[in-house]
Formats: sequence, structure tokens, C-alpha cells
Amino acid sequence: MPSIRKHIELCSRRTGKEYKEIHEWIDSRDINYKERVARHDITQLQKYMPIVKEKFGKAGLKEYLQHIKDDYENHIALKIFKKLRRFKFWN
Repeated sequence: MPSIRKHIELCSRRTGKEYKEIHEWIDSRDINYKERVARHDITQLQKYMPIVKEKFGKAGLKEYLQHIKDDYENHIALKIFKKLRRFKFWN
């Protein structure tokens, strides 16, 4: 997973804005580990999306989802899934 600094850099290149507050909220060291993991858990997006939208607006919500995508993009499970798709195990 990219560091907060890397997320901000990616975001700046992509949008022209840092959205630093969002990246710090997601990856905050001020919350316990379990909560930080939950904020990244794709199975809990429905729980966190309304919170993020209220706190940071629609643009912030979009960046939250991009943050999650960026985190998972290089995740080992996704790499395995992509390789399996090449072998046509899934359509």
C-alpha cells in the first residue's frame, strides 16, 4: 500500500489537488489498527462511504474510493486473480 505521502502525490498528479485530509483520515495513526483496516476493507465500503461523503463531500468520496483502489492495485490477491483470469478460469 502506498504511504500517505505517495497517495497525496498520486492524487495531485491525477486531480491537481492533494486531498491530504482524506488520506490522513483513512491511514490515521490516531486510530487503532482495527479501525484503520476497516476503513480500507472493501466489504465495509457501504458503511464508510456516507461518513466520507458527509466529512469531505462528493469529491472527497471519489478520492476515498481511488485511495482504496490504489491500495489494492498492487495487492498480491489481485495479482493472483489477474493471472488466473489469463488462464480463463473465469469469464
